Amino acid sequence: MSVQFGSVVFDDQQTAATISLDKKVYSKPAALRACYWFGRDLYCHIDERDEFLEVTVRLRVSSPTLDQPKVRKIDEWLPEIFDALLDSQLRVEIQAETAGVRELIIAKAFAESGVLEDPPPGTFADPVTRSDAKAGDLIRINTKSCD
Repeated sequence: MSVQFGSVVFDDQQTAATISLDKKVYSKPAALRACYWFGRDLYCHIDERDEFLEVTVRLRVSSPTLDQPKVRKIDEWLPEIFDALLDSQLRVEIQAETAGVRELIIAKAFAESGVLEDPPPGTFADPVTRSDAKAGDLIRINTKSCD
């Protein structure tokens, strides 16, 4: 089964593909994370251009061997690569949006144990709250009870 993607260029032997990613959609950390997961089967190389990241993926094993009698073609890897890129980008964005909450939780945990010299803002009775929370944030913790 072969799938066509508009932003992919294949080499002549069909053992490598170069994927152009718009930097407005995918970040370099997300591309690096996605490439990491394919390191056992594919070589990955990332080049930065003005508005694009060019990710070149190449098969580590391009012809059958005793260890790997059936070799997947590079175009068979593309759906998994694009899924991994999307997953990695979403994780990067969620991590950025929830960084403040994670830092506050960690600060309160360390403060309770007496490790910190300065206590974090708020009181220990106060559930995790953020003073800089905005309406579009991914997580908002309400302090009102839900009876």
